Amino acid sequence: MATYDETHLSAPALLAASPIHAGFAMKLHVPVFYSFLPSPVQWVLSSWCPTGWSPQWKRRYLIALGGYLYRFKDENGSTPKGAPITVDITEARIISRGDTSTSNEFNCLLDLLPDGCDTVFEVSSLAKTQYFAVESREEALAWVNSIRQMRQDSITRNMGHSKGMPYPKQWESFDASARRLQEQKERIKNRMSALDKKEQEMQTLGGSANMGYFS
Repeated sequence: MATYDETHLSAPALLAASPIHAGFAMKLHVPVFYSFLPSPVQWVLSSWCPTGWSPQWKRRYLIALGGYLYRFKDENGSTPKGAPITVDITEARIISRGDTSTSNEFNCLLDLLPDGCDTVFEVSSLAKTQYFAVESREEALAWVNSIRQMRQDSITRNMGHSKGMPYPKQWESFDASARRLQEQKERIKNRMSALDKKEQEMQTLGGSANMGYFS
C-alpha cells in the first residue's frame, strides 16, 4: 500500500515551491466537552480554570499550496500537523462578534484572543471548522482570498476547464502526497474508532455478566 513521504511534505520543501500564501497564525484548539457547556460555564473555564480544561490558541505555520492548506509547528517543520485541508471542499471567511452564524462559545473566546492578534478567520468544511487568529484584518483577508482563489482554481481543474491555466508538476506531486497522508490519517482514525467501539462492547458485556451473576 502506498504511503506518503514525510520529508516530501516538509515546510521547507513546500516553501521552496512558491506557495500561494504562507505565514504564522494562532490556531484554536477546543476540548470536546467544552462545546456542550453553557456560555457562562465556558467563560469561567476560559478565564480561571487550568489550561487543559479550556480552549487554547496554539501557534502554527500555515502554507497554502496547490489544492491544500498545510499546518506546521514552524517554518522548519518536517511534517504537517494533522491532515492537509482540501481547499476545493472548503469555505473561508473573516468572522467577528455579533455575526449571526457565529456561536456563543466563539463570541466568548473573542475576549481571549492571543497577544498581538485582533482578527480571526474561519476555515470550514462539512467535517470540521477551524479558527485562526492573525495580527490584522488585512492579513486575515489575504488568507481568505488565497483559499477562495485556490478553491476556484481547483474546481476549474477538476472540471477540465483549465487548459489555459498551467499547473506546476511539483504541485501535482505535493497534492498526491497530501492525498496519501489524508488516507493514512483516515485509516488510523477508523482503526482507533473500531478499537474504542470494541472496548465499549466488551465493557457492556462484562457489566451484563456481572449483573446476571449477582441477581
